[in-house]
Formats: sequence, C-alpha cells, structure tokens
Amino acid sequence: MPMNTECSIEVTLIRGVPDERFWKGICSHDFSYSTDASGTPAEKTHVRFAWNAQGLFVHAELEDSYIVAKSREDEQLHFETGDVFELFVKPPDEDYCWEMYATPYANKSTLFFPRDRSGMNVQNFLHDHSFRGLEVSARIEDRGWVADMFVPVEQLTALGGDWAEGAAWSVLCGRYNFNNDELDNPELSMWPAVSKTNYHLTNEYARLQLCT
Repeated sequence: MPMNTECSIEVTLIRGVPDERFWKGICSHDFSYSTDASGTPAEKTHVRFAWNAQGLFVHAELEDSYIVAKSREDEQLHFETGDVFELFVKPPDEDYCWEMYATPYANKSTLFFPRDRSGMNVQNFLHDHSFRGLEVSARIEDRGWVADMFVPVEQLTALGGDWAEGAAWSVLCGRYNFNNDELDNPELSMWPAVSKTNYHLTNEYARLQLCT
C-alpha cells in the first residue's frame, strides 16, 4: 500500500544509544484525535524517532494523571488491561506489519500481521510468529510516564526491506489512556491523525525517511 506522503518526516541518525539529552534536541510529534473527531486529548503525548544501523528508536512522553496497568506480563493484549503506548511499523509497498506495545511498567508485546491473514485472529497475530526482539524501558514520573522502544534491524528486514540512509518506512503511534480501574472509555489518540479512530489504516500511516 502507498505511504502517506502528506505526513512525512526525516528521522535522525544516531551513533550509539540515545539518551535524554539527545531526545531533547529532536523534534517531537504531538498526538491528537482522528480527523473525524473534534477537540484535543485531555492528556498530551509526544513521540520522537531516531535510527542507526542496529534499528529504530522511539521515545514517548505521556501525560497521565491516573496510571492503570493490571497486567505485568509480556506478550499480552495490554490495551485490554490498562494504559499502553502502541507502535505500528511496516515497510514500503508491503501488506505485512508489526504492532508493538509498551506499558508504564515496561511490559511489552509484539503482534505480527502477515500478508495472508485468512483464518487468523488476534491470538494468532500475538503468538504465531518469532519476532521477539523488541526492547522496552519505561519509567513513571510526576506527570505521567516515559517509554522507550527499540526495534532491531533483524526484525525490520527479516522479510525484506531496506534499512539504510534514504530508505522510507511507514509508522503510526497510538495510545490507550484509561482513567479508571473499570477500564471504561479510554481516551484514544494517535500520531499521525488518521481519518478514523482505527490504528490499522495502514495507507494513512506517516512516512519516515531515514537520513543522516
């Protein structure tokens, strides 16, 4: 599927591992509601990206006045049990993609959606693959939480795709923000703002251009 070239950003190359000082010097992208919804999220989210030969780095800062995380295990559908930051990544001109989670307590999950999904359900996407290289760290702060993700190049290019200067990839970041223990009415926000509150509109994902 074609990428959303109207939402295209250049991703900074880093030599080494990014730290807080590095992230503060990188342009952030603000979450919003989908374009068919009015208003702005009550609690803000900012996301930043960087890359090197080893893979993709993602840094998210999430305002959160009421943190909920009922599952403290990896490889779960964390959006069913609490607050979660989600990253969707796909290579250009391909129909397969990854959906990856980070929680406030640094739990993680990876779902893989293959080209042919006939007869499959969400449990297949969660369990029936070998992509377990996602790295997640997180910390809770006074106004919310911070999450860092690293997706290794071995995963990104396992089925093809170029990971080098000049390459372009498609991404979307989403958030489930619960404000009660009953897990009612989460605030759903995203970057980029797609046309509906649906994180799987892959032809509306942003274009990440890998540059120096």
